[in-house]
Amino acid sequence: MILQARNLGWRVGRTQIVGGVDLAVHEGETLGLVGPNGSGKSTLLRLLSGILKPTAGEVAVEGQQLGALPRRLAAQKIAYLEQQADTGEAITVRDAVELGRTPWLTPLQPWSHEDDRIVAEVLADADLHGFEKRYWATLSGGEKQRVHLARALAQRPRILLLDEPTNHLDVRHQLSILKLVAALPVTSIVALHDLNQALTCDRVGVMAGGRLVALGAPEEVLDVERIAEVFGVRASIVVDPADGARIFRLDHIR
Repeated sequence: MILQARNLGWRVGRTQIVGGVDLAVHEGETLGLVGPNGSGKSTLLRLLSGILKPTAGEVAVEGQQLGALPRRLAAQKIAYLEQQADTGEAITVRDAVELGRTPWLTPLQPWSHEDDRIVAEVLADADLHGFEKRYWATLSGGEKQRVHLARALAQRPRILLLDEPTNHLDVRHQLSILKLVAALPVTSIVALHDLNQALTCDRVGVMAGGRLVALGAPEEVLDVERIAEVFGVRASIVVDPADGARIFRLDHIR
């Protein structure tokens, strides 16, 4: 297991936001996290990334406690793409993406041709060719999201944590980003709102009330009964005649 959480929790005062999460993530898999607003998905990702310090339990990366790792080493192992991130700095797209190389730079290992190659590669992967000199303030929400993804990819992490990576993206870029993430030689944990997108993950974890209430193959944990219980909607399963894929049709419970 490349990433493990044991009895992981976080509370503010007497209010528990996340509690009792046990999670073991396989190397190379794409794990989807789904759940209604306020279920704890974003908080769990922040705990797994080390941004939040747990008030209960622990996180281990490759057998080492995350909290004991130097920040630079942790950043070489884990990249986190948050749902909402902005900057008032007058920086270009290339400047923003180059920041992803920071954990790998030292006085003895300054910027190199290899760093240039990696930045150029991730800009292309995120469909940002021609955006290199654009300033941050001129970008749309979806373009900013793609820049954030490119920055995270530039870290060359072992583990990629993504909080709603398709937020603000048009349909074409939603599909291309999810396809890119699935093809990356990294372990990915992705918080998603779209249950049909979650069906493409290797495994899915369902969050409700700050707890991980189900974990397993998408077809096992995303059944119509659990969707009704957790999300409060009625789900019908439709089979795409083109390839036999299962698709959810969602409606209000009457």
